[in-house]
Amino acid sequence: MIAALLLTPVVVVVWVRERHLAARARELRRVLDHADALENELQECRRRLREIPAMVSRLPPAISLSAHATLTAEPEVQAALHDLLQHRLWLKQFGADASLQALKAASAALDTSRQKLAIQLQQLGEVRHDLEQAGADLKASLT
Repeated sequence: MIAALLLTPVVVVVWVRERHLAARARELRRVLDHADALENELQECRRRLREIPAMVSRLPPAISLSAHATLTAEPEVQAALHDLLQHRLWLKQFGADASLQALKAASAALDTSRQKLAIQLQQLGEVRHDLEQAGADLKASLT
């Protein structure tokens, strides 16, 4: 009975520590998943941006002028990819020892970036649709 009373605090401490380590591991996986998803979305954004010049080149200058503003997003995508690389390097160097709070902050930052990028991807989709429609309208008016 005395042994059980003496071991109880040790068991509780070990249980709390294991729970904390498991939470840290889950959060680290979450950060890595967010980073992977953001990288895929940035690559998709870059791909879509690179399709637009070909679409714009087929339109008259008056119509294509508004689409050129969309093309200025390429440096922003490149900067976001650079920031993502910095996050990955930080994780590689310090991720194993990072606090749960630091990992949660990194996860939140990546999630915020993904939300902003989702808006950009939606806008790119709308621009693409508008360009396709303008091209179709132009083609129809010439026939």
